[in-house]
Amino acid sequence: MMNELIAALKAIESDPTVTRPEDGYLTDGTYDELHPLVQNVVCLADEELITNKGACNWAAHQTLKLAGFLVTCGERDSFGWLSGVIHTKKGMVVYG
Repeated sequence: MMNELIAALKAIESDPTVTRPEDGYLTDGTYDELHPLVQNVVCLADEELITNKGACNWAAHQTLKLAGFLVTCGERDSFGWLSGVIHTKKGMVVYG
């Protein structure tokens, strides 16, 4: 599945119909309004980057980093991350 997520992120970067938004976030708006490639990445990221117990999957974060996609914390509370952000050349994808 990680290979699928990496391929989906590369698809976003190579697709000319995905353009960098002014604020840099590819996930602004409702889920249904997002580009289909971005929708796919959000679903895959939720599956791969979050463990079954709701924690960060640090090994998967490292795999993405090695593939050229940095993952950072989005929102957090006293228990940990509430959302994560994947950085691409076209903009940021929020998941979680």
